[in-house]
Amino acid sequence: MKSPHQRESAELLLLCWVFANKHVPLDEDRRYLERLAARAHHRRDLETLLAAARRQDLGDVQLAAEVLTKEQSGPIIAFLRQAVVVATSDGALSLRNHHILRFLADLCGVSPDTLRAIYREVTGRALAAPEDLSHRSHWQPAEPEAEDTAEADTGSTQAHAGEPRASWRDRVRRLAENQWREHKQQQQWRRQQAQQAREREQQREAAAQAERERRAQAHAKRQAEAEAQQREQARQQAEAQAQRQREETAQRQRREQQQRQNQERQQQRHDQRQRQEQERQQQRERQQRRHEQEQRQRAGLQTPSYPIRRALIELELDANASPREIKLAYRRLAQRHHPDRFHGQSEWRITLASQRFQRIKNAYDLLMQHA
Repeated sequence: MKSPHQRESAELLLLCWVFANKHVPLDEDRRYLERLAARAHHRRDLETLLAAARRQDLGDVQLAAEVLTKEQSGPIIAFLRQAVVVATSDGALSLRNHHILRFLADLCGVSPDTLRAIYREVTGRALAAPEDLSHRSHWQPAEPEAEDTAEADTGSTQAHAGEPRASWRDRVRRLAENQWREHKQQQQWRRQQAQQAREREQQREAAAQAERERRAQAHAKRQAEAEAQQREQARQQAEAQAQRQREETAQRQRREQQQRQNQERQQQRHDQRQRQEQERQQQRERQQRRHEQEQRQRAGLQTPSYPIRRALIELELDANASPREIKLAYRRLAQRHHPDRFHGQSEWRITLASQRFQRIKNAYDLLMQHA
C-alpha cells in the first residue's frame, strides 16, 4: 500500500485473493495475473501479494477494499470482469468465490443485475446462487458410500443377502462412474468456457491496444502534418523576407548609383565652372599686364634699378610682373625655402635656408614698395 500506484496494488491484491480461493488454481491464472501485474508495474511484487492472499488475512483485504473505495470515482466494470475471469477459469466457481464476487461487486458499486450480466458475458452461463451447506441435498452424494461401507462391514454375517447386496453395489458403482464421467465432461466444458473467456478478454485487450496504437499513429500523423505545415510556413516566410531584402538592396543600390551619378554631374559642372573661371582670371591678368606694360611704355618709365632687378631675379619674375604675381611668387618661394622644412638637418643647411628665406622676404618687401 506504500506504492505510488495504490489503486493498482489494491486491485491486484483482491485478484490474488480470488485466485487463492479457487478449487484448482491454474497456470493460466498465474500467467494472467503476471500480465496484469506487469501492466500495473508490480511484476516483482506479485509473489508478495499472492503470499498475503494465501494467508487469508482479512486485514489486508480490508485495507485494499478501503483504498479501492477511496480511489474510485464510479463503477469499476473492468476490474470486476477480471475477477470473474480469474474465478471461473477452471469452470467451477468455488463457494468462497461466490461470496467474494458479490462482495467485490458491492465494493465496485455494481448492482447484482450488472454482476450477473458480466458473469454471463465472461462465462456464457448464468450466475447461480451459492449452495446451502445446511441443506441435505448438498451431502446426498456421500450417503451411498456410507451405506456401502456399513454393508461391507456386515457382509460376512449376512450371507443369505449377498447377491442382492452385490447388485446394489454394481448399481452404486455404475452411478458413481456415470457421475464421474459427467463431472469430467462438465469440468472439461468449464475449462473450455474459461479458456474462451480468457480469449475474449485477450481479444478485448488486443482490440483496446490496437485502438490505442491507431490513435497514437493518428496523433503522430497529425503532429507530423502540423510540423510540416509549420516548416512550409517558415520556409515561405523566409523566402518572402529574402525577396524583400533583395528588393530593398536593389532599391538602395539604384539610389546610391543615382546619387553617385548626380554627384559626378555636379562635380563635372563645378570643375567646368572652375576651369572657366580660371581661364577668365588668366585672361584678365594677361590683359592687366598688357595694360600696365602699355602704361609704362607710354609714361616712358626707365629701366628698373639694380636692387629691383635683383629682387625680381630673387622672386624669379620678369620686369612686367604685377603685384598679384609678386605675391604668388613670394608665397611659393617662401613655402619652398622656409627654415622649418629643414628641421633635423645640419646647422649649415638650416643656416643657408634661413639666409635664402630672408633674401626672398627682402625682395618681396622691396618690390611691393615700388609696385
